[in-house]
Amino acid sequence: MRFKRFFAFAIMAAALILSSCEDYSVGTNIYPALAEIGPEGGQATTTFVSNATWTATTEDEGISFTPDSGIAGTWTVTVTVPPSTLDVERTFKVKLQAKYESSNTSTRYFTITQHPKR
Repeated sequence: MRFKRFFAFAIMAAALILSSCEDYSVGTNIYPALAEIGPEGGQATTTFVSNATWTATTEDEGISFTPDSGIAGTWTVTVTVPPSTLDVERTFKVKLQAKYESSNTSTRYFTITQHPKR
């Protein structure tokens, strides 16, 4: 009988300890999330707000951006798109991802559409 009481007490104590832990939630926002640019290329900017450290990445070749990472706060991210000689529209994406420790993440995308040369 004592073992059952001890076991019940241990479960209640563990539940109390776990429920009192802070649940840190990563929050981000981006504005604007979309931009358009002409065939001559140029720069597009967005404002990225995060309450955790963050990084920016892309899988698209030819574009660059600055900064590529930061700490919590409000940041202006500038993306440079090269001129295009193509007669088709191109789309570029920059992934902005904030992380707290290893499990909590928040991801936003800044998408730039480059209009074709006519």
